[in-house]
Amino acid sequence: MPPLLPVMSAAVLLQAGNGLLQALLPLRMQAQGLSAADIGMVASAYGVGFAAGCLAAPRVVRRLGFVRAYAGLAALMAILALALPMAGGEAGWILLRGLTGVGFAGLFTVVEGWIGSGSQDGNRGRVLAVYMVTTKLALMSGPLLIEPGGDQPFRALILLVLLSILPVAVARPVTPALPTAVTLDLRGLFRLAPSALVGCFAVGVVTGTVLALAPLYGLRVGMSESAAAALLVALQGGSLLAQWPLGWLSDRRDRRVVIAAVAGNGAVLSVGLALLPAGYPAWAVLTGFALWGSQALCLYALCVAHACDVVPPGRIVPTVSGLLIVWAAGAMAGPVPGALLMDRFGPPGLFAFAAIGFAALAGFVLIRRAVRTRSPEPDRLPFRPLRPDGLTGAAIPDPRTAPTPDEGH
Repeated sequence: MPPLLPVMSAAVLLQAGNGLLQALLPLRMQAQGLSAADIGMVASAYGVGFAAGCLAAPRVVRRLGFVRAYAGLAALMAILALALPMAGGEAGWILLRGLTGVGFAGLFTVVEGWIGSGSQDGNRGRVLAVYMVTTKLALMSGPLLIEPGGDQPFRALILLVLLSILPVAVARPVTPALPTAVTLDLRGLFRLAPSALVGCFAVGVVTGTVLALAPLYGLRVGMSESAAAALLVALQGGSLLAQWPLGWLSDRRDRRVVIAAVAGNGAVLSVGLALLPAGYPAWAVLTGFALWGSQALCLYALCVAHACDVVPPGRIVPTVSGLLIVWAAGAMAGPVPGALLMDRFGPPGLFAFAAIGFAALAGFVLIRRAVRTRSPEPDRLPFRPLRPDGLTGAAIPDPRTAPTPDEGH
């Protein structure tokens, strides 16, 4: 864990700025008169940019190394933060939000690839849980920096992003080996860990939509701007309490079972929020969001840990990048239909959408696991004796033969 502290410290500062931006932008766009559908389009643009950034990030890491890649991408984010107050109208917001997606994608690929490569199978769930807990604390603090009107929040964002460079640049951390592969192979990843791949997409669809529209949801149920921004704090606060126990549990049980259980809990809680009567006090809404976040916002780390269990160390960076792309595809696809449901059915439409997404994920993981358990062993190429080459998994095929899918994942 100590060798990973510098990059985790950088991630904390970065996520504080990300949390500030998540809460600030919907409120600014609402104040400028953009509709829920327009705000959903801007959120989708973030997903498009995020996917594009994920495609480029492994090559950037391979060319520049972890530290220089992080520093360059953080500088890009600072420039974009300077430009955001000048966004005028829907087109300007779409362009700049898409570019921030490119920057954040690269930064998160560096951070999570670094952490995934620097941890082992026996503690990866707990290491990722520590990472998620600390960054969630930062995400919770970000919305608290919002001030009505003015550009002060954007200056705070610039400060946080630039400060995040210092831990990785000054502390001389021990960085993992550069990735041996930079090309994405989503088809191969689906063969190895379909639950992780589908899980990241579903998490992007649901949580990307809720995080993008939560402040708007708060305004439409009659909450003040500060209380509406606090919904994001409640979401992260709930996940903060559950992330470590779920990571610990997933290190001792089949991670797919844990993923299915958490998704099922998220579906049930989504139904409860969709049925919440109008006029409930703010504390009750905040409590409901905290409970929802305790399940929904813990799923991504579980899916990443599951995927990192079954790929070679040299492919962890492109694997993490691929999962981020899939998450981004979900975050791109979800906000527009989620916003349209809010326009059509009011605030409950947002969580009806979430309930459907999480129920589908839980069903997929359980069915997939049951099918793999009942199916006969597939034909596969012969294995050579085990070699201590660091591949995370059980038996290791001889490199002269084609790799075969990892059974049971």
